[in-house]
Amino acid sequence: MKIELSLRQVEVLALELQTPLLLNESTSVEDTIRAMREQGLGYALITAEDRLAGIFTERDVFLSVVGDSETLSQAVSGFMTRDPVTVAENDPVWKVVIRMHEGGFRQVPVLDRQGRVVACVRHKDIAQFMANHFADQVLNLPPDPEQHARSPEGG
Repeated sequence: MKIELSLRQVEVLALELQTPLLLNESTSVEDTIRAMREQGLGYALITAEDRLAGIFTERDVFLSVVGDSETLSQAVSGFMTRDPVTVAENDPVWKVVIRMHEGGFRQVPVLDRQGRVVACVRHKDIAQFMANHFADQVLNLPPDPEQHARSPEGG
C-alpha cells in the first residue's frame, strides 16, 4: 500500500500509542512537570470534569515557567493551551498529520464520541508508524532521492 493511501485509511487508534498523561486542571505546575518527567512525556493533557480542558507542553514550560519560580505552585490551568486542536478516535492518521503540520504541533489529543480523552498522538508515533510500515520507502534514503550509488557500499 502506498504511504498516502495508508495514511488516509488507517485510523488514529491503529497507531501504537502510549497511555496519555491526564491531570486535573487544579494540579500545580510543579506537579505537572514532575509527572511529565516521570513518564518521559513532553506534554500533559489537562482535564476538568473528565473533559479535555487544555494541553500543557514543554513549550509552555520554556515560555511561561522557566525563570519564574512563583509559577511552580500555581495551578497548571493558568499556563496551559485551552481548547487544543484534537482529532476523533476514528479519524485517519492523515488528519493528524495535517493538523500537526498546519499548527506546528508535536502532540494532538484523541477524543471519543463523548469528548473524553482516549489517547494522544505524538510526532514520534507518526514517525514510528512510517518506519514500521514503509521501511523500504522511508529508511536509508540518500539526501537527494535522485542520487544513486555508483558502487556498492564497502566495495
